[in-house]
Parts: sequence; C-alpha cells; structure tokens
Amino acid sequence: MARTRDPRTTTQRGLGSEHQKARRALLAKLSDGDPCARCASRGIYHPMLRRYTRLLEVDDFPGRVFGGPQTKALSWRRCNRQAGAIVGNKLRGLRRKAASGYTRW
Repeated sequence: MARTRDPRTTTQRGLGSEHQKARRALLAKLSDGDPCARCASRGIYHPMLRRYTRLLEVDDFPGRVFGGPQTKALSWRRCNRQAGAIVGNKLRGLRRKAASGYTRW
C-alpha cells in the first residue's frame, strides 16, 4: 500500500502558528538531559540534548486523534512518530474489522 501525502496544510492539521509558538517556548526551556516526554510516559529515560533540536518535535498528549484538551511536551521525532504510527495502525485495524462485519462470539 503506497503512502500518499496529506493534502491539508499544516494549519489544517493543527500544526500552524500556535503549534510553532509552543515549540519555540518548549525549546527555550529545554535543558540537556531533560527526558523525552513520550518515553517518560512509558517509564523510560531517553535524554534530549539542545544540540539536536532539529530532531525534537512537540508531542500532544493524549494525542489529537483522541480530541479534548492536549498537553504539549517535547519528544524525539522518532518517538513521537512511532507512537502516532502505533495509534494509527490500531485505528485502521478497528475500521477494517467494522467494515467487514467481524464479530467475536
């Protein structure tokens, strides 16, 4: 299955100017050794370093897909996107089951 580019703008996806302001503010507060928020939520210490800011992203907790109020924190890009892929794959599996009429009895 080929990946397609999301046609929506960054603002339409919730990554507009407010998201960028939050990123700048979080990066200004970052100290070497601060834990990755995504890893810390799983009980793992994965330190972040200021010299690698291009590899850090603002992570939304519990996740925009779930709606409701979001807490923004810095995470490594890989950790953030891996968590998003896991949630996306689970949701896709649920949609497929619902579409096929699968019931577990």
